Amino acid sequence: MGSEMCIRDRYDPIEPINRAVLNFNFFIDDVAIRPIVKTYKFIAPEPIEKGVSNFFSNLKEPVRSVSFIFQGEFYKSLNSLGRFTINTITSLGTIDVASRVGMEKNETDFGITLAKGGVSSGPYIVVPIIGPSNLRDFSGDVVEYFVDPISNSVPNREYVAIGNGLNERVEVDDQLDKVRGASSDRYEMIKSIYYQNRNAQLEEEYIQNLPVPKIYIE
Repeated sequence: MGSEMCIRDRYDPIEPINRAVLNFNFFIDDVAIRPIVKTYKFIAPEPIEKGVSNFFSNLKEPVRSVSFIFQGEFYKSLNSLGRFTINTITSLGTIDVASRVGMEKNETDFGITLAKGGVSSGPYIVVPIIGPSNLRDFSGDVVEYFVDPISNSVPNREYVAIGNGLNERVEVDDQLDKVRGASSDRYEMIKSIYYQNRNAQLEEEYIQNLPVPKIYIE
């Protein structure tokens, strides 16, 4: 069943277009984005990098909360709101204080919400600048953009989006360096990494929501 799911999920009917977009993305990355990322990683101490990563992750807690509501996960929705409140008040989100008091972060997004609602992944696509996705997950990203309570309440939200995008690029920098140095087809390599990561997220979500078996000891 797993192999059948893997084959179905990697439906790629527009591969020539996707390859062209990937080459364009690497070109833009090489001339504009990668130098910024490398400079930032060189001058920023690791605690600063971690703080920036926590800051942008914290900004996503409200939209995670909305996603959990659509999934019927009301406890997780409240947990996300609680995490946002605690982390914002104590450190503007740069330190994950909430996890230290037992409020663990639960990852989700509208792509997972659509998947749990039975929406198939659709064709694999490479989005200009953004990178690998599929029709379901990209649709989820578009929905998030419009329902995110933080982004919709912040002036000049495009700057927040750019900052978040650069932070996400920093987080995958080592992985992209390995792709650049690999002798294999980088298009297939990136597609494989994308689906491995995405399927792992979906499987983790499924396992977390399995009913806990009751054990009776007489």
